[in-house]
Amino acid sequence: MLAPTLSVVLAVILSIAGLLHALWGFGVTFPAANEQQLARMVVGKRGITKMPSMTACLFVAASLFAFAILSLVLGQHVQVPVSKWLVAAAGAAAAMAFMGRGILGVLPAFERALPEQPFLSLNRRFYSPLIILIGIGFALLTLALPYWSWRLGLLH
Repeated sequence: MLAPTLSVVLAVILSIAGLLHALWGFGVTFPAANEQQLARMVVGKRGITKMPSMTACLFVAASLFAFAILSLVLGQHVQVPVSKWLVAAAGAAAAMAFMGRGILGVLPAFERALPEQPFLSLNRRFYSPLIILIGIGFALLTLALPYWSWRLGLLH
């Protein structure tokens, strides 16, 4: 089946992103030469010179790690003692959140609000497309759940 493989791929991508955010929280500027360059690459806010606080970076890192775990739960690699419907709802919410951010990121209003380069070009070429794909991945994993598919009449 595709779902177990997709869930692992999503978990790896989200864990790498989480690790980067954690490192940034502790002051690592990879892949930029300094903090200002990094902030312009990953935040993109007009006139930004510093990265967000350690707390903000670690919050994003923890959120990304939680989504990585959710992808493993949806792929049935990890079992959690919660309702199957809660897992399905979390998967659907993750799909909508990621697809929403990805789509929002390519709208002209978003680009006018965050004019810094190189964020704009990185967002157009890499960030938003990847985020949309992550959202699609969560949607596919959610729809592939046996109990969800049965309820929708996709499985007999």
